[in-house]
Amino acid sequence: MKSPRRDRGFTLVSVLVALAILSIGLLALARAQAAMVASQGNTANRTVALTIARDYAEVLRSRSPWTLVSEAPVAVDARGQPVAGGAYRRTTNVTVLANNLLQVQVVVSYPRSTVPVDIVTLIYRSS
Repeated sequence: MKSPRRDRGFTLVSVLVALAILSIGLLALARAQAAMVASQGNTANRTVALTIARDYAEVLRSRSPWTLVSEAPVAVDARGQPVAGGAYRRTTNVTVLANNLLQVQVVVSYPRSTVPVDIVTLIYRSS
């Protein structure tokens, strides 16, 4: 007569398969976490660059429209203040669209990005 089987555990193969699936899942989770942290850093830099561009556009709007000229790239810090070796680069392009209308473009590039922040505004100058 046969004795009843007492196989009530996991086989070595099933444990190894479970560990392999678990390790693949953990690696995918780690990569997703790393991508999320990198995206957060990029978003933070973009937000600072946007703030710099907005603030400088407001400064330009407060000036006399007859004195506005294009500016070469300037290194600025996170507050928009000119600093040698600043992490951000601010450029201003002023284009005369008509005798009494200017297009002012403020471009701010930031670290590890190929797409800068670009703000364009129109300024009317009375004669």
